[in-house]
Amino acid sequence: MIKEFIEYKNANPNNFNWWNYVNVKADLQTALAFAKFFYPEIVEIEGYFLLKDKYNEELFESWKLEFKNEKVCVEKMMNLYELKDFFHININVEEEENEQTKILGNILKLFWSMSFKKRFPDRNILVEVYE
Repeated sequence: MIKEFIEYKNANPNNFNWWNYVNVKADLQTALAFAKFFYPEIVEIEGYFLLKDKYNEELFESWKLEFKNEKVCVEKMMNLYELKDFFHININVEEEENEQTKILGNILKLFWSMSFKKRFPDRNILVEVYE
């Protein structure tokens, strides 16, 4: 799915892999940022399970009012991530961005589900991907 990786791999067929690609494209700070992206911090407020980095008290109160404290709806709106918003600055128009976004969304779903299960084994936390 990544054209540039394929080009590098084709140019170096015997000694280029994903580790090499990450080494060429990323730095330690980016890796640390992505660690939070794949393993987000959670806060529990008034029994609602919310992503810490997205929490906004005013918005929280507004959604509670809008949805009459319907927990699933409030949590869904508060925790909604628009993946395209994270990468709109570094768009490569030649890549299949929509397909890549879907793949990343499903990967995040997997990691978030595993991390929530490990951290909160007694909670039934559902992670969904919306298009």
